[in-house]
Amino acid sequence: MKIFITFILVLFSITNLQAQLLKKIKQKAEQAAGKVLDKADEKKQSGDVENKDTPAAENGKTDETKPGGGTTNLKVYSKFDFVPGSTILYFDNFEKDDIGESPLGWITSSSAEVVTIDELEGKWLKMAATSTKQISRNKKQSWGNNFTVEFDLLIVKNTYDPRISFSLMNTSGSLVTDEKILQTGKHAVYVSTILGDGGSKTRLSLYSNNNINSAVSDKMSESLPYNNTTPVHVSICVQGKRFRFWWNEKKLFDLQTVNEEYMPNQFGFDFGSVGGSDFYVSNIRVAKDIPDTRAKFEEGKIISNLLFYTGKATLRPESMGALLDISKVLKEVTMPVKIIGHTDSDGDDAANQKLSQQRAEAVKTILVNQYSVDESKFSTEGRGETQPIADNKNAEGKAQNRRVEFIFKAEADVYVKPAGISNENIKTAANNKPAVNNSNKPGTNADAAATVTLQSKILNISLPYAQFMKTSENTFTFSAGKEEGNNKENYFKIDLTSVNTRLKAETYNFREINEKNPLYGTKKFSEIKNTEAMLYYGTAKKPYIYKFSPIIGNGHMATFVSESLLRKLPPVSPNCKLVIEKVEDGKASGYFLMGIMIQGLKGVTKGDAMQETFTDGFSGEMKCTFTNVPVY
Repeated sequence: MKIFITFILVLFSITNLQAQLLKKIKQKAEQAAGKVLDKADEKKQSGDVENKDTPAAENGKTDETKPGGGTTNLKVYSKFDFVPGSTILYFDNFEKDDIGESPLGWITSSSAEVVTIDELEGKWLKMAATSTKQISRNKKQSWGNNFTVEFDLLIVKNTYDPRISFSLMNTSGSLVTDEKILQTGKHAVYVSTILGDGGSKTRLSLYSNNNINSAVSDKMSESLPYNNTTPVHVSICVQGKRFRFWWNEKKLFDLQTVNEEYMPNQFGFDFGSVGGSDFYVSNIRVAKDIPDTRAKFEEGKIISNLLFYTGKATLRPESMGALLDISKVLKEVTMPVKIIGHTDSDGDDAANQKLSQQRAEAVKTILVNQYSVDESKFSTEGRGETQPIADNKNAEGKAQNRRVEFIFKAEADVYVKPAGISNENIKTAANNKPAVNNSNKPGTNADAAATVTLQSKILNISLPYAQFMKTSENTFTFSAGKEEGNNKENYFKIDLTSVNTRLKAETYNFREINEKNPLYGTKKFSEIKNTEAMLYYGTAKKPYIYKFSPIIGNGHMATFVSESLLRKLPPVSPNCKLVIEKVEDGKASGYFLMGIMIQGLKGVTKGDAMQETFTDGFSGEMKCTFTNVPVY
């Protein structure tokens, strides 16, 4: 017993010493940063920004804050050219996750835990970093071929040099939330790092198309600075084949390396067998539609998702790329420009109104002081939370609403309420422009939402989240679900083999139908390769539809099996097929008719010497019509 108590005391002492050591490291880093800033202040010229605790709009200067609470000079980022996508697909800062718990929906081969870190803003995910994969809880099945990914990463070295890989994956037709992508997901683009000597001696490797044995680029001497107390900001941009990668403000890759047939649709981190460091991630942001700033200027309004620190009018340095892009247009314009700040709905209405005004002022100050735009062009305004452009009920919507708008034409300054946002959520302000509901506005076919409807004697349902995904040269997966990204219930998935390399109007039959063609085996036929589903009907979750088939029948499987286990199934129906009637503007429309197979019936055992229990059966036919389903 005494030995055990002594062991506990020793262990506690070691833990305490480690904590003190980390604290001393942090203090030294902060002291060093302070000395650098002091020297920078001594050499400061007119137009440089100052580091103040007061909000930027209140003192006319911009606060300089690093991700997580340190300080940095925004001028370091003055030439940063990363511009984030304008439509947020996925945002994760773990604000709704419980401390000490694994975030619901993350896919991990080991463990991940939500934590807070002294003097760093918000919540962070601490990832198990030895022989593990950590995949985000993104539910968007496709990001298209024009998107950005960015996140804050804190790296804490304990013993060995930190090693981490960033993986943009193609899920090969599997839903992005399916845990099996830990084994089956293909690396579309893969960036591997080894950080030696505080990041001054590194190895940085870029791989593509699931080939991690042959690097597209292998850099042995890039500087990737980091320290144990200040996060780095990683930015990634994909535009068609073009791949770009930034570490803080430094661009490290700009190559034509993406295979456009296998575009990434999921993101994660990979760790090898060498541990010795801790990794924390937060503020993960995936966005599509990289803006054409000049085209938006011609329309009269630019909406920019500039990032600020929570509750402050302090611009995050990684937003300087978007502001640089806008400044190039602003220098050329001759008309007045109104800068308008907006917030999400969190917090007090009056405080949000004030904060939005301060943020507009802060943006104006940076444009004038950093990018030398004529101050006389600008007026500023804050509209708080009164003009949401997305739903404030989720993290992605709130992130979309935290924005700054630049108005060049008065007629463009009209608030258009997006469909799906109720009037009760629209708060009014004295300077608020009238809301216009455009939910009934006619649009083009390209703007129409996808619809998938299923009809049978046991189930009538609409599945609003659907897509066709290319999974190899001539194979596609058609999937649809009631909840976005859900691979657990109320979804179906159909794998197709085409005679074409691109999805076109054609008819797909089951193999059993194709085999009746005398040319089968000598000629290629479009074919339904596999189906799976979990579609509930009634109030219980059993029985349920678990796949489709070319057999339209009724009855328990046991009724089609003899005591000797000889199967006498109903004949296949030539009517069972999937037809794509048209593919237009990147969207497919058509229908299918298939037999239904159900699972979860009362077990019936048959057989003599070798017994077998049957719990499945047939339940008639399923008709499906689909329109405007996006093709990725």
